[in-house]
Amino acid sequence: MKNNIITIFKKECTRIFMDRRLFLTAVVMPGVMIYVMYTLVGNFTSNMISVAEDYKYQIHVVNMPESVNTIVSQVPLNINVIPASEADIESLIQRISDRNTDLLMVFPPDFDELVAAFDITSGETAPTVTLWGNQARSESSSAYYMMSDILEKYHYSLTHRFSIEGVDLATDADIFGAFMGALVAMLFILFIFSGCQAIAPESIAGEKERGTLGTILVTPTKRRDMAFGKILSISLFGLMSAVVSMIAIMLSMPNMVNLGSDTNTNFYEISDFLLLGVIAVFTTLLFVAILSVLSAYAKSVKEATALTMPVMIVTMLCGMAGMLTGGGPDEIIYYLIPVFNSAQCVTAIMQFEASVGNIAVTIAANTLYVLICVALLAKMFNSEKIVFDK
Repeated sequence: MKNNIITIFKKECTRIFMDRRLFLTAVVMPGVMIYVMYTLVGNFTSNMISVAEDYKYQIHVVNMPESVNTIVSQVPLNINVIPASEADIESLIQRISDRNTDLLMVFPPDFDELVAAFDITSGETAPTVTLWGNQARSESSSAYYMMSDILEKYHYSLTHRFSIEGVDLATDADIFGAFMGALVAMLFILFIFSGCQAIAPESIAGEKERGTLGTILVTPTKRRDMAFGKILSISLFGLMSAVVSMIAIMLSMPNMVNLGSDTNTNFYEISDFLLLGVIAVFTTLLFVAILSVLSAYAKSVKEATALTMPVMIVTMLCGMAGMLTGGGPDEIIYYLIPVFNSAQCVTAIMQFEASVGNIAVTIAANTLYVLICVALLAKMFNSEKIVFDK
């Protein structure tokens, strides 16, 4: 009995360790992928709540008093103080609301004289410094807390001889969009991938295992047509799965954000959902095309499923890129990167910053990648070594 156990043990160990693909995908790859994923997730999370170290805050100031100017100049902060007039206040408030600049500070005229003459026992209203910021923009939020901290310390040093009033220009739509842009892009990409992953490995690798793929290939059907047919059929089911998942997400998001029962959360228009649908279609085609190539390369369904793990990790990281970038970048080059481009388009749509040009580039790029995968899959179907490799 002991000899039988040892014999079987040696046989299985030999099978596992001699099969390099199985060893790498089942033993080495999970650890490497987990390390890479958690390292990058930590970086993404840190960048989500912080501002680049070399960023220079744009702070507009009306009636900057000499006392505050002296304090600000002595603090080692990377800020650009821009003098402004009272006539500029309305336009600057609009720019902050549009997330085009960081902060507006308005002091009363002759602030230093008013503070020196103010009697805290008089019961009168103290001179007020007003700060306008936008919490939906991380740079604006950081600038607001930075300057309010400086003013608070000065406020206490003068025994409360002036007051500070903060105005947050972020609307419910801004807050909702910032949250959705950071989270939904990841869920959107992940659910589409999950729907495709559940079907694609079985479609080709399963037929190789059962020995039916070779029978199909002896028909006069062109290899390219067969590749297209498989990708389109799998994409249909993958897209159906993604649609159901996304409907559930959209219905549950208002409760997750918890803006309040009286708050309207119907911020998105039909055009936004149509754009999401278009992105979903071409992203599904891309995933199915990639997974089909991996499925054709694999010897079995189990190996095909293991080979999808790196793609899944990359997919998650691309989905989380919205947390890192804070919105869709303007550079066209980003929209040529597969998967990442779809995630950035979704982020931009959810944050009400969708660009038709960027979406068009994404569609064109993903279509090109799908055609490349189709050509590669057709070529793999022509290879007896791949088709009959079990």
